[in-house]
Amino acid sequence: MARWTCARSRCLSVIAATLVLGVAAFAQGVEYKDGVFRLLNYSGQSPESALAVYAAGADTPMLGTYSKEGDTLVFRPRFQLSSGISYRAVFAGGTLVVDAAPATAPAARVEHVYPSASVLPANELKLYIYFSAPMSRGEAWKHIHLLDDAGKPVPLAFLELDQELWDPGNQRLTVLFDPGRIKRGLVPTNEIGPPIVEGKHYRLVIDRDWHDAQGTRLVESFEKAFTGGPSDRTPPDPKHWSVIAPKAGTEEPLIVDFPKPMDYALLQRMLEVPGVAGKIEIDRDETRWTFTPDGPWKSGAYRLIADNLLEDIAGNHLDRAFDVDLQKAVPAPVSSKTVSLPFSVR
Repeated sequence: MARWTCARSRCLSVIAATLVLGVAAFAQGVEYKDGVFRLLNYSGQSPESALAVYAAGADTPMLGTYSKEGDTLVFRPRFQLSSGISYRAVFAGGTLVVDAAPATAPAARVEHVYPSASVLPANELKLYIYFSAPMSRGEAWKHIHLLDDAGKPVPLAFLELDQELWDPGNQRLTVLFDPGRIKRGLVPTNEIGPPIVEGKHYRLVIDRDWHDAQGTRLVESFEKAFTGGPSDRTPPDPKHWSVIAPKAGTEEPLIVDFPKPMDYALLQRMLEVPGVAGKIEIDRDETRWTFTPDGPWKSGAYRLIADNLLEDIAGNHLDRAFDVDLQKAVPAPVSSKTVSLPFSVR
């Protein structure tokens, strides 16, 4: 059920409507849909004072994150609303009361961690953690652990941002290694050293106590074992990529092989064949990119376009290294934003 009351008693009103998660409830400027509260026409005052959500009988607002989307204030509760409990969203215009329906989605699990390789460079820049279902926010740093070969936590390995780096669906978390321990010449690097050391063995552990968006623990814990490799400070060179063209009249994939692993997420949006729609797949520890067209290839000349912001797993862009030695000559900036690799379909 969803009900609202106006701030003035003379305009008290009750709206009776069945509310199932995913169906919107609305009250005089506030709406609830898909587990998210939105305050429309937000004027810019303190988010907490503009909109606060309480569980039934509670005097303390629910934990969650605020964001601004245009003139709308968005509140995402840390945990999804529980079945059988009423919640009230309090705002200047009144109160929206929500009775949550039973959750039907299964509990989440870690589906994959990228990079996939079992050897990561000592200056590895980031990890992507993919989940099977939307996750809660604000819990990451309690449940992600980097352990050394003795099983001890590696101190200060990650850049623990308060604003966690989630995709819009809360199913992919980007985890950054602390750049201060990766770039040469910085105090953390000199005093503590890099979080990954060449030749050492590590385990990335994601414990089961992490809650999904419904407030349910993960199905199981997850571990990724890997070994530290040499640092990589060389930008990827498209001239060294192997481009295997398909045959005309077929739906064979265009295949691109890389000499070293590339950034999984960026490969999905920073390589394209202009004018051709299709599906992208990435495998072989992110050293192979395949593009399968939606229909047969036509004979002719094509181009594979790579954005210069495409990175390898150490954060080196196509046009510059992530960590530049200022004692040496710095390459001149590249004027073009993309690299074009021609190929022919016959």
